[in-house]
Amino acid sequence: MTRPAPAPHDSPYLLGASSAEHRRLLAQGTLLREAAQHLLGRLPLPAPARAIDVGCGPLGILDLLSDTVGPHGTVVGLDNNEQMIIWARQSIAQLGLANVTTTLGTLHGDSQPAFDLTHCRLLLINSTDPAAIVASMAAATRPGGWIAVQEYDWATWHCDPPHPAWDTLKTLLAPVFGGDVHIGARLASLLRDAAGCQDVRTAAHAHYWRAANPCQRLLLHFVDLFDERLRACGIDPHTLATLKRELGDHLVRPATVVRESLLVQAWGRKP
Repeated sequence: MTRPAPAPHDSPYLLGASSAEHRRLLAQGTLLREAAQHLLGRLPLPAPARAIDVGCGPLGILDLLSDTVGPHGTVVGLDNNEQMIIWARQSIAQLGLANVTTTLGTLHGDSQPAFDLTHCRLLLINSTDPAAIVASMAAATRPGGWIAVQEYDWATWHCDPPHPAWDTLKTLLAPVFGGDVHIGARLASLLRDAAGCQDVRTAAHAHYWRAANPCQRLLLHFVDLFDERLRACGIDPHTLATLKRELGDHLVRPATVVRESLLVQAWGRKP
């Protein structure tokens, strides 16, 4: 299934593996839990089933997959970041997920078809070669099995009332983020073209935030994480600080609402 040598799509996770990122990823999983449950409920799987969560992070949907495949099924959590696997193993132990194991590594295009469901969430948006990842997921899926992906499309990520600092920072951040921030809009075609899927379907979910929710400031959080990359692109530090201050003042106003990026789900069956 995996090999230690880097794959062409073995992109580093630019958001890092700090304790703060650990907390953010777990909170994100809680936020997106209901959407993931809806997705899994649409996928008829055999009993027992074998599933894999590619780029599982510290938990991903491993607990939901564990419930979905049942006690006689098996789940693999795969990630190419050692710290993420350490955290995933801690989550598995804490939750008592007896049918879940983890692997440090990366799927490849010549993987053996071993899974009835191959899933990833918010992995393609961090990759420079999403088609290669989707193709490798297809290779690892048994005939008749399902490939399911969940990704954001930044096109819907806005604040209301609008603010020029939001638009400027979002525009500056997109090219240094590490992948296609609008990948969610292309999921159906990726499943058809890169994975050869049939019966491709899509769904979408959105959230709205006010000042009391930490997600309201996610754009500023990402700008801080990518500060060095932004400066390397020639962004004036004083200008960047001014934009962050102006947007921060706008986001804490009670009337300001942030519409989160659209979470797009797509799934299809491997012929």
